[in-house]
Amino acid sequence: MQIKVAQVIGLNSDQKAAQVISSVRDNDNTFFAVLDLSCDDAFTKGRQILSELSDFYFDFEGSPSEKLNATSEEVKGKFPEEEYSLLLSSISGKVLYLLSGGNPAGRGDIEVHLKRNEKLSSLLSLGSESQLISGFLQEGDRLLLSTKSLVNFLGEDLSKSLDLSTGDFEQEITDRIGSTQVEQQSLAGLAIEMVGETQEKEVIPGIEEEQRDPYQESSAEEKGNIFGKALSVFGGVLNFIKNYFPKSGRGRLILAVLLILIIASGVGVKIKASKDAEAQAQFNQYLQSAKDDFNGAKGLASLNPVEAKSKLDSSLGNVDKAIAIKPKNTEALDLKKQIEGESGSILKQSEVSDFPVFLDLDLVKSNFRASQMSLSSGKLLLLDSSVGTLISIDIAKKSNQILAGKEQLGDAALATLNGTTAFIYSGDKGILKIDTSSKKVTTALKTDDNLGEVKDIYGFASNIYVLDAGKNMVWKYLATSDGYSTSREYFTKGTTADLKDALRMQIESSIYILKSGGEILRFTKGDKDNFGYSGLPSGVKDPKSIFVSSDTDDFYVLDSGNSRLLILTKTGTYKGTITGAGFANASDLVVDEKGKKVYLLEGSKIYSVDLK
Repeated sequence: MQIKVAQVIGLNSDQKAAQVISSVRDNDNTFFAVLDLSCDDAFTKGRQILSELSDFYFDFEGSPSEKLNATSEEVKGKFPEEEYSLLLSSISGKVLYLLSGGNPAGRGDIEVHLKRNEKLSSLLSLGSESQLISGFLQEGDRLLLSTKSLVNFLGEDLSKSLDLSTGDFEQEITDRIGSTQVEQQSLAGLAIEMVGETQEKEVIPGIEEEQRDPYQESSAEEKGNIFGKALSVFGGVLNFIKNYFPKSGRGRLILAVLLILIIASGVGVKIKASKDAEAQAQFNQYLQSAKDDFNGAKGLASLNPVEAKSKLDSSLGNVDKAIAIKPKNTEALDLKKQIEGESGSILKQSEVSDFPVFLDLDLVKSNFRASQMSLSSGKLLLLDSSVGTLISIDIAKKSNQILAGKEQLGDAALATLNGTTAFIYSGDKGILKIDTSSKKVTTALKTDDNLGEVKDIYGFASNIYVLDAGKNMVWKYLATSDGYSTSREYFTKGTTADLKDALRMQIESSIYILKSGGEILRFTKGDKDNFGYSGLPSGVKDPKSIFVSSDTDDFYVLDSGNSRLLILTKTGTYKGTITGAGFANASDLVVDEKGKKVYLLEGSKIYSVDLK
C-alpha cells in the first residue's frame, strides 16, 4: 500500500506551540510525530526537537518498534521541565505502530482516530499511556494523529473531514483555522490515507491471499501454517528445476547465459530503484520542510515579522530544491505558487499605483517650491527658501495661509512647527518664532557664530533643538520666562556622534537622526540608545527623510532608492512596506496615523497615500 499524508498547523506562539513532522521514505521506513509543548520559545524549540527525533529514528538500527522505543527514551532528556504531550508513530508495510507519552501535566493531549468502512474509532484507548500499540492497516483506512485541541476544533465534522482527500483536508482545515475569529492554540495534526498499489499484484498459483482482522495479531498456529506454505512453494520450485533442467551442455550454457542476463538486469533495476527511492526520500524531505516553514511563516506574520521572513525564505529555498528533483511535480509547483502569492501578506508588503494630489502649492503662491515640511496638531508648515515664503496648511479643511515673507524671514533655510508656534532658522536673522494664529514674528535667538553646518531644526516641548553637522552636536535651547537660554549640548559627557552626513532630525521621547547612507542614530536623554534595522526585505538605498512623533506608534523611512516607505518599530524592527513610484521622487513625508494617511512632498505638490 501507498501512504499519503497531509498536515495542519494552527497559530503558534512563543509560549505555546503544537507541531507535527512526517517523513515517508518508503513503506517500510516512515516516521510521524505530534508534539504539544508549553515553554519559553516553544515554537522554535519544538520544531528543532522534532527534526532531531526524526534523524535519530532513521539513524537507529532495529525494527520499527525498537526504533520508536529508543526515540521515546531520547525524548526524556530533551524535556526535563517543560509541559508536553508527544505521539510517536511509524507505518511499516501494513503495520501501524503508536507510542504516546509526555509528562504528567501534559499527558493525554494527543489523540489518534481511525476511520474504516465509515466507522470512526479512537486508537489510543487500545492501550495505556506510554505503551507501544501496533496493529494492521488495510486499503482505504484513514488516520488522524493530532492534538486534542484540533479534535475539539473539528467537533462533529471530524468524521466528515477524514473523508476528504489529503490535499483537500490540508487546504480546507487550514483555511477554516485561518478564518475563525476565536483565538485557537495547540491545533496540529497529520491526516494519513492508505492507498492501494497502482499495479496488479502477482498471484502465485496454489496460494490464496488471507483475510484477517487488521488489529488481530497472528497466532503461533497461523504463523506455522504460513511457514509451511512457503516451504511447499519452495519445494515446488525445486521440483520444476529438477524436471526441466537441460540435459545437454549447450542447453545448460544457454540457460546459464540467460540467468546471468536476468541477474544483471535485476541488479540494474535494483540500483535504479535504490536511486529513485533516495531521490523520492530527498524530495519528500524538502517538500515537507517547505510546508513546515510556510505554515510557520503564516503563524508568525503578526507575532514576529523577522522570524516570519526567515521561515518564508527557508520555505522558498526548500521548495526550489524539491522542484529541482522533480521539475514537473504539481504539488511542489502549486506550493511554490502559493508561497509566492501569499508572501506579500505575510511580510506585510503592499503596492500602490495611485498617488492623488492632495494640494497643488502653486494655488497658494505661484511657483512655490519646498523640499521639507513639518506636521503638528493637524497642520503642515512649508518653507520656500528661494523666495523666502512660509505657509501653513490645515489638513482637515485644506485651507492655507501665508505666514511671512522674505522681508520678515531674511535668509531663511529651515522651518519646524510645534503646536501653534513655528520656528525658522535664518542665516542672517538667527532663529525666529512665529505665532501661526496672529502671524506675529519675533526673534527667539540671535545669530550664533559658534554654530557650524546646521542641517535641521526642531521644536519640541517648547524647546528648540538644532542639528549641527559641522560641530557633531545637537544644540538645545530651553524656554525661559523671558525667552530662551543660551545653547546647551544635548549629548551627555562621554557621548559622541559622527554627524558629518546627517540629513534630518525627528524628536519624540528620543532624538532620531538620519544619515545619507541610511544609518539612523537614536539618542535618549543625551545618551546613545538602541536602534538598528532588523528583518528588512532588502537594504535601505538613498533615503530622503524619516518621520516619527509622540502621536505615532511606528517609525517611517522614505526609502527613495527602493521606491518604498518602510514601516518600523521605534527601535528599527521591520513591520511592513508600501511600494510605489511616487516614493522615488518625494523629498519629504509626514504621517497622520489617526487619519491613516501619508503625505509626500515633491516640489510644488503634496500627494497623499492611504496608510494600511
